Amino acid sequence: MSNSVTKVVNAVQIMRDARADISAKVASMSVDEQNEWLRADPPTDPTLLRLFTLAAQQGAAPDEPHR
Repeated sequence: MSNSVTKVVNAVQIMRDARADISAKVASMSVDEQNEWLRADPPTDPTLLRLFTLAAQQGAAPDEPHR
């Protein structure tokens, strides 16, 4: 009996690729542009949608200069 496992999906690499893609898209965006981008395609996952809704109700804190 063989104990070899064939890896079909590399979830870690998929996540890293998605993160890199998103980072590249938002790197040059202002905060307002990022907010518009996020609102343009709301999540379909109920948990993420709830988090988006709660975040929108709280409003964004003003940007402060880094010290």
